Amino acid sequence: MKKKLYSTVRFVQSVDEDYNRIEAVFCGLRDGYCEGNSQPVIDYLSNWDDEKNELTDEEPMIAKMGDTSYVDENGTYTLLYNSTIGGCFLLYREAIEDEIDWHNDHAK
Repeated sequence: MKKKLYSTVRFVQSVDEDYNRIEAVFCGLRDGYCEGNSQPVIDYLSNWDDEKNELTDEEPMIAKMGDTSYVDENGTYTLLYNSTIGGCFLLYREAIEDEIDWHNDHAK
């Protein structure tokens, strides 16, 4: 059985330039904590999905507690949102076969 690898696409915190725009899309017009509009955020953050993604064998998380996950409509990406540590977004996906092969070749 092959071990799963995960590809971290983008991590966004409140200090990032586009954080306010992402949070506004995610929360819509509501103030405070929100269960958001995840698909537009996933669509936006997936623009950073390229060969420079960090690969990890542990499923990504923002914090040990408080992460809420959203899967995109195609089942490719997972968006994590954590409001308990100031509001953070993390987009990741399972690594594809080429990435796994590259990782295995360079991990030796």
